[in-house]
Amino acid sequence: MSHKKFKTEFKKLALMIAAGSLFINQANAQAAKNDWKVYSPDHSLQINLSLKDGKLSYNAQIGSTDVIRESKLGIESATEKFTVDLTFLNELTRKINEIYTLPTGKYHVYHATANQASITFANKNKSKVTIDLRAYNDGVAFRYRFPDTARALTLTKELTEFAVPEASAWMQAYDRDPAYENVFKNGIPTGTASKEDSGWAFPALFHTKDNWLLISESNTTADNAAMHLQQNCDNGVYKIDFPLATQGLGEGKQYPVAKTPFATAWRVIIAGKSTATVVQSVLVNHLAQPNAIGDMDWVEPGRSSWSWWSDHASSRNITTLKRFVDLAAKMKWEYSLVDANWNIPTEGGTIEDLVKYAKQKDVKLTLWYNSGGPHNNVGEQPRDIMFNPATRQAEMKKLHEWGVKAIKVDFFQSDKQDIIKQYIDILKDAAKEKIMVIFHGSTMQRGWARTYPNLLSMESVRGAENYGWSNDFAKDAAELNSIYVFTRNVVGSMDYTPVTFSDSPCCPHTTTNTHELALSVIFESGMMHFADSDKSYLSQDNVIKAFLSDVPNTWDDTKLIQGEPGKDAIIARRKGKNWYIAGINGENTSKNYNFSLPFLYNKNVYHGTLFTDGNTPRTIVHTEIVEEKDNKVAITMMPKGGFVLELKPQ
Repeated sequence: MSHKKFKTEFKKLALMIAAGSLFINQANAQAAKNDWKVYSPDHSLQINLSLKDGKLSYNAQIGSTDVIRESKLGIESATEKFTVDLTFLNELTRKINEIYTLPTGKYHVYHATANQASITFANKNKSKVTIDLRAYNDGVAFRYRFPDTARALTLTKELTEFAVPEASAWMQAYDRDPAYENVFKNGIPTGTASKEDSGWAFPALFHTKDNWLLISESNTTADNAAMHLQQNCDNGVYKIDFPLATQGLGEGKQYPVAKTPFATAWRVIIAGKSTATVVQSVLVNHLAQPNAIGDMDWVEPGRSSWSWWSDHASSRNITTLKRFVDLAAKMKWEYSLVDANWNIPTEGGTIEDLVKYAKQKDVKLTLWYNSGGPHNNVGEQPRDIMFNPATRQAEMKKLHEWGVKAIKVDFFQSDKQDIIKQYIDILKDAAKEKIMVIFHGSTMQRGWARTYPNLLSMESVRGAENYGWSNDFAKDAAELNSIYVFTRNVVGSMDYTPVTFSDSPCCPHTTTNTHELALSVIFESGMMHFADSDKSYLSQDNVIKAFLSDVPNTWDDTKLIQGEPGKDAIIARRKGKNWYIAGINGENTSKNYNFSLPFLYNKNVYHGTLFTDGNTPRTIVHTEIVEEKDNKVAITMMPKGGFVLELKPQ
């Protein structure tokens, strides 16, 4: 071999060795990697994943401060363990940049930006699990994903923890038959065990020394059950859990079964320095799957009259129901709700007669349904229709032919996978017939309003109906209302059924009438059911009636001006160029407030009406005012009082 040829061959060999060495070094580096970090786009937050001795853990930080301390991760199925003996396989990263619109919510246009890492591990059987991590500027999230194909997995155990630093907490006990209507505990120490062995419910709010965080769940699909937190949380370590086996009268499987590939719901941690970060967040929507129903121009959120709160027998009386259609027409509300047992009327005609009457008045109807099924034993009618797919689809077609625009479905009483599937199937079948949906007696919001924009609202709150039977609710309503702003209503539209001026014979209000009026702005719901009687609303001052006729229930912008759960909340919401600023006092002491409105459009002078507490709890004072941009606003709220400021540019 010539010297030149030898030199050439030697060079090739050297390159091969070098390449091999590089490959070996990369493999060694890959095998050695056991820590991953994902930063928010503005680098203010990060979520960190660690693999140590074959086990996974994570923590989340604002700057260098933990908002979630080191916490366990891991999940098991009936046949596979992804909790021990894990080895790293690969990592993929991507950037999230999505713009979408929704007909309901805190905004109209939503812009989601985040960084994501998907890290895949293998267990000792070579089965794979991927941990998806995302970091947004207002929070972080993670989920388990199973990338293998054509395998059925029954998930039986999840190790996920949320180790919260020393903090105050606002939480509600998890129901045995979950309707998410227990009382939120106000500022209890982290680590406090639930009095119910069923555990704690999502969402859960915490205030550490420096930060606020809210923990919840999003994108709970038909592959999943809806999760909650276990009863015991020693040292602030909250552990996730599956639904109780007894839910839904024992019907349905406790543990979800799905065919791979699939993913769990996202575990969501909204985090920031102020309560405004929490209240203004739409992270639950961002993490949900995009619109699955296609065209949504037919989805029309609105305001509604409702007869049942003031007269439980009214929903069987067509004559009375016509009065509430008249109320909606007079108040320029788009809808009237017909509650339980409308299919067995006792007076005034039939439901078909009411449908015709409502059309003449240009008012759209919402009809109530029982979700059962064998999973509840509630006798209110119509029942069984929404449980059986064939009867449900036939009913939707009939409602479409009648011109009924929305349904309210009640009494689900389970978070098991079969009921999660029922929620989603109802939304799908309704969308095919261009029917909107409200869920009552339901699980909490889990991002479905993005995937199925015909979902207008969900209850999952201890709302105004409780005035009918609970003195404790009436006594604590102001405090609870101020807590809901920072907890339940953060995660999605909330069907509280507000603005009740009159008193139930059982349990009189302790909130002022201005507090009640303010709830029309403070609370967000794609269907705003005004719960009081026709007599009560029509007897109000003309200026108050004009406000209730005019106030929107969908928004282009939302800002928390100030507030803390259990104390107070002041919120500004914009519709078009008009601003609605409302406040509620959650405490039994008078308070003075001074704040500015720097978000008002430049060079505009705003004319409007200010509604404040009067000399008695039942008196609302209204004053015509003029505001220029950045003007200061001075407000006094009476004990358990409120205010509303409506501003329109001139």
